[in-house]
Amino acid sequence: MTRLIPALAACLIVAGCASPAPPTISNRDINRAFADASRISRLPETLVGDLPFGSATYNGQVGADISGDLQGSMLGDMSMVVGFNTNRVGGSISNLNLIDQNGRPDQALGGNLTIGGSENQGAIGAGATGTITGVESGGSAFSSDVILNMQGSVRDDRGRGDAVFGTVNGAAVGNVNLGIDGVFFGNR
Repeated sequence: MTRLIPALAACLIVAGCASPAPPTISNRDINRAFADASRISRLPETLVGDLPFGSATYNGQVGADISGDLQGSMLGDMSMVVGFNTNRVGGSISNLNLIDQNGRPDQALGGNLTIGGSENQGAIGAGATGTITGVESGGSAFSSDVILNMQGSVRDDRGRGDAVFGTVNGAAVGNVNLGIDGVFFGNR
């Protein structure tokens, strides 16, 4: 125990150890997101003639497995605006949280990702970019640039064109390097 105190003091003085932000999600949130993603993935794609007019905002989440310098998964809130009249896609991904390999919420990450892309007859092709920050298991703060590819479609849930679902893959590069592979989903 007496060796631990000098080591901890050295870490705080020399390395500037940081404490991770507490997670902003619970196990219940993770289970609900998994169930929502599974349900929306099975919905039929919207026929071109049934697509919404104007623009629509789809609120949901992005969930992905992560590999590389950190292992586990991440879950974040998504707000995607699809402009059916302009064929543009925009929005954001926020409230990102790391989930450990045992499926437990680990820490909230700083930063937001900006979504941009296009829509063509219900097909969504977009990307999300931004910088995330957090704390590695050793106590070092990190910052990494994220680039995600998002490919999906508009789906019919309770009404026509009232859901979106698709794949997300990409990477985070910086102090922590990650491979990211998952899905996005949401409802209006």
